[in-house]
Amino acid sequence: MSLKTEIVEETQSILIVSKNSYPFLDLLRSELKKMGANIFATTRLKQKLDDFDYCFFVNEKNVLERLSTLPHKKIILIFFNEEQLAKKQSRHQSKNIKIINIQGGPPKTEDIDRILWFSFSQSEEKILNIRFLTPRKLFSDDKVSFFPRLFHKFFNKKRLIILAVLVLLFSQIAFLFPLGFSSLLFYESGKALGKEDFSKTNSFLNVGNFFFNQAKFLYSFSRPTYLFLSLAILPDNLMDINDKTRALITDSQTLYLNAKQILKLILQKNKNPDEKNVLVLRLNTLNYQINTLEQDLNTLNQKIPDNFIFFKSIKDKLAQADDLAAKIKKISPFLAAILGGTEQKKYLLLFANNMELRPGGGFIGSFGTVTFQDLTLQNLQVYDVYDADGQLVAHVEPPVAIKNYLNQPHWFLRDSAFSPDFFDNYTEAKFFLDKEMHLDNFAGGILITTSAIQNILNAFGNIYIPDFNETVNAQNFYLKAQIYSEKNFFPGSTQKKNFLGSLTRQILLSLDSPAGISMPLLATNLKKSLDEKQLVLYFEDPTIQSSIDSFYWSGRLIEPKCVDAGNCISDYLFPLDANLGVNKANFFVSRSMDLKTYIDSTGTINHYLSITFRNDSPGEVFPGGTYKNYFQLLLPQGSTVKTITKDGTLVEGFDQSDQLLKTVGFLVEVKPESSSEIKIEYTLGQKLLGKRNIYQLILQKQIGASDSDMVLEFSLPKNLYPINQNFSPLVKDNTIFYNTNLSTDKIFFLELNKK
Repeated sequence: MSLKTEIVEETQSILIVSKNSYPFLDLLRSELKKMGANIFATTRLKQKLDDFDYCFFVNEKNVLERLSTLPHKKIILIFFNEEQLAKKQSRHQSKNIKIINIQGGPPKTEDIDRILWFSFSQSEEKILNIRFLTPRKLFSDDKVSFFPRLFHKFFNKKRLIILAVLVLLFSQIAFLFPLGFSSLLFYESGKALGKEDFSKTNSFLNVGNFFFNQAKFLYSFSRPTYLFLSLAILPDNLMDINDKTRALITDSQTLYLNAKQILKLILQKNKNPDEKNVLVLRLNTLNYQINTLEQDLNTLNQKIPDNFIFFKSIKDKLAQADDLAAKIKKISPFLAAILGGTEQKKYLLLFANNMELRPGGGFIGSFGTVTFQDLTLQNLQVYDVYDADGQLVAHVEPPVAIKNYLNQPHWFLRDSAFSPDFFDNYTEAKFFLDKEMHLDNFAGGILITTSAIQNILNAFGNIYIPDFNETVNAQNFYLKAQIYSEKNFFPGSTQKKNFLGSLTRQILLSLDSPAGISMPLLATNLKKSLDEKQLVLYFEDPTIQSSIDSFYWSGRLIEPKCVDAGNCISDYLFPLDANLGVNKANFFVSRSMDLKTYIDSTGTINHYLSITFRNDSPGEVFPGGTYKNYFQLLLPQGSTVKTITKDGTLVEGFDQSDQLLKTVGFLVEVKPESSSEIKIEYTLGQKLLGKRNIYQLILQKQIGASDSDMVLEFSLPKNLYPINQNFSPLVKDNTIFYNTNLSTDKIFFLELNKK
């Protein structure tokens, strides 16, 4: 049977017919416009229904008889406080008609989203019932007489004056009480949202809304007084903070629900045209929602004061969420293209074991291909690397370090991640796969380290793999993967491939029904993996790749260039490890660095770099053992290496090359339960010569490397003094100290003046 694929028109025409003007219809029209639909509203049916994709009728009694000739038209009947009429019309047997019965109300923004997705869904449910509780009276009538009795008691003039003053003062601060309650309730609602407890989120939010509306009402009377006394800034900010918090919680919930449905539709194969159209509408809505959310986060973070310790953690979380929203906002316009909206897209997956660290992320133990078409995940295959390497018949000359220290006369895909630049490794991997398995036409590549998989698994909790009768989580994943990759291993065996393939399938099944998944945690941990270079991306489309490069998510070498056109020196440091010991010793190895920079009176820049490796392997037992590391250091072009020592002993036979960057390399071996210190003294080829100088230091982190502690120390001569920097150091006796962590690529600026 042949299949036909149609491109669905993104813009939908929607008719709304209502004799009366209900407030919630404005909300309905607003939400439909956000989805990019064309809206036509009328008080009675005049147009031909053939011109519209969806038709909404509000409290229409006899409309079904008139529509009997249109069995395929999408009809939605909304009955507002007309329950008997809704029940009567629900007996109609037409499959193209859906009924929404609203009692109480009126509906709010969060209810409109529920109405829309019911209307557009392909479910067999015909009727949606929405009921609201009738608000209770706050005060009984008999309490009104209390106030005249109170005034009657204070009958003399003095008491009346005092009472009037107290009432006046109270009226000016009365809004603070409901405002305080609303702030507390919104805070609790935000905490519940962070835990994805949406029942508590909405409960706190609804009560908080009530108190906040009371606060706004009371403040409207006292604000002129605060404006007159020039005291309105603080209460205005408090009102804005509460208003933005309320909007942020509401928008976050709406975005969360939309993102879950988008993910589910992407994983759903064989979508019909209506489902494809809903996915397009949701993707369009996602762009709008992300933009709104970013504005809410940015405004709220600016409004919250930063001179209170209590608010620091809140501001930090808001800043992180704002950064994530900004990046998603920049990528979201390309989602349709990435997901094969117009043409099939196939991506190469490289699984790098960073416990056997290499310059490009780790030993390539497995690889895979993932294919998207028509906004759908069509296929995902995982292979053991020996499936490919066993088919290579030609000789490929390996890098010198692999040949000399790994004793490999040939080069294979498994060892191809030997460049610090992911683009180079992606290019090499494509070369090997073309020669070995004739795989080509990739739209991009993704490298995923073991640490990245652990980060991702944190959002899933426990995942049961029935093929292996194993329960896998972030804590035991590495151990389980090692067991099934090393136990009874021989080249060409499929057990590792099967384990990773089975785990991947279970992850996809969990995403298809994401009830137990923390979607915010998944998004946060994906960003963490990308920021820390445990997950790197490359797209053949230069427009998409430009955005990825701007986030430093592509694992590329940063060319040391000055951003300042004046007297500027761009310094550069990139330490690289290559575990060539045929073990997983990086699981036990930690690294710390200390960079001392001395600038003399002539402007010459001297560096003293100290790197300490600690190997906590329990002995020469797999997966640990001796850390046989081909260590490399990338420095600015023209740098002069003066001395290299290992544990106080001079290293003489090191490799050097001086191209775009100067590369220094030598072998370092660290025995189990021991440490080793490397010291390198080198001088830059450039000098600080101007009266005003910019010194820029770029520190790059290796793909797949664990975080390293880093201490920076800048010693300046008496004729130089700092006037500006982009970090917060400790300054003492013309020496600048800064403790940091090499978890991501970092750039430091120092602006120096000569006396």
